[in-house]
Amino acid sequence: MKELFFAVVFLTLLTACRQTVPSEQPAEALEPALVSITAEEGAQVLEDQLGTVDEAAGNSMSYGYEGTVTLDGTEYYNYRVSWLVNGDHLSYLTNYLVSTDGRVVQEYLLDAPAA
Repeated sequence: MKELFFAVVFLTLLTACRQTVPSEQPAEALEPALVSITAEEGAQVLEDQLGTVDEAAGNSMSYGYEGTVTLDGTEYYNYRVSWLVNGDHLSYLTNYLVSTDGRVVQEYLLDAPAA
């Protein structure tokens, strides 16, 4: 009888201390949500990194959205980077890419046309 009493007490304590296990979730719910930014927000990311005025030359920077590019499976917004020279004309500098999640900013060297 003593063993039965301890068995009942043990099971009661075990049941009381049991942690609930969350129900199974689909694999998609376990993956972190991908945050996507707009092309306008991508331009802001670029402006935050490169600035609005080139400090050395004093020229105002311009970022023109040219569409999307996919490289190595990652989608990027493509921007034409120019600056305003002498207050009267834009001069092209280079292109920059901003990933659609806003995490990657990199220069994008366009292929030179064949001669």
